[in-house]
Amino acid sequence: MRRVGGCIAAALLLSAVLLLGTVPAAGARAEERCNTGEPGFVAGGYAVQANRWNSRADLCVTFGGDPAFTVSRSTLAWDSLSNGAPPGAYPNIGTSLADRRFPRGIDSPLSTTWEFRKAEGDYNASYDLWYHPDEAACRSTAPHIVANPGALEIMIWLASPGIDPAPSWKIADGVTVAGRLYDLYKFQGPTGQVGLIYDLRTETTKITGFDLVPFARDAVRRGFQKTEASLCKVQAGFEITRAGQGLATTAFALDDTALDDTASAATPAPAPTAATTPPSPEGGGGPSPWWALPVIALTTAAGVLLWRRRR
Repeated sequence: MRRVGGCIAAALLLSAVLLLGTVPAAGARAEERCNTGEPGFVAGGYAVQANRWNSRADLCVTFGGDPAFTVSRSTLAWDSLSNGAPPGAYPNIGTSLADRRFPRGIDSPLSTTWEFRKAEGDYNASYDLWYHPDEAACRSTAPHIVANPGALEIMIWLASPGIDPAPSWKIADGVTVAGRLYDLYKFQGPTGQVGLIYDLRTETTKITGFDLVPFARDAVRRGFQKTEASLCKVQAGFEITRAGQGLATTAFALDDTALDDTASAATPAPAPTAATTPPSPEGGGGPSPWWALPVIALTTAAGVLLWRRRR
């Protein structure tokens, strides 16, 4: 029997202050963090979070000096979801407020390398990119300022064992972005941000020199992105609903040197869909926890799907 999640209860995990400590050297003693959204830091100044935000179960990550992490413990399960709908956590690695390369214009060259290891469970492996037309909002600690009606969240799913996006959210089949084929979904966030999911048709666990600019350009062509917007933050991790122990990011890096513009070609986009979309979560569990406030729950009475569990 297919198990179906209800309408996502939203959560923005926000914290008031981010203190960036000394970046650990490669080979540094491993550290474990459980459940908290408070980041630890690895080589390159990247932030690692356990980021359990919608579950009563335990989620731990371990990391050392390298830009990598492992899900060392997970008791996440469908019946442990705090608000009855997935996901339960988004352990991730990404940029911090101290990264001087951000905010940046949506056309500023930026590519990424991400390698990860799969594990048993229901989850997706996804990038989470946050944009805002107000550059100052990218560094603000004010509640919800990055996830308000002017914001755009782009998720790029590279693999999704056991999980599918809500069928009602699909707005395009077979979208080509930088030579790869995706299905495109749109959702409306509970604090007003627009969310787009680019679901890669041919799953992969290793991506190198992955150009992020074409996704923002595609969103502009579709009317979901402002050309004057800034990219605030880049994260890569696992939206987990069940199990997931052993999931690991084995390599992560960002490169802001010039890219070949021919790689940025995308198919012409149709006009934005007029269909309304149901309430949803902040894709990757919301902005990083230095923006954090207590969890905000939305009713699940409507029973609108965010994800569905595969047979």
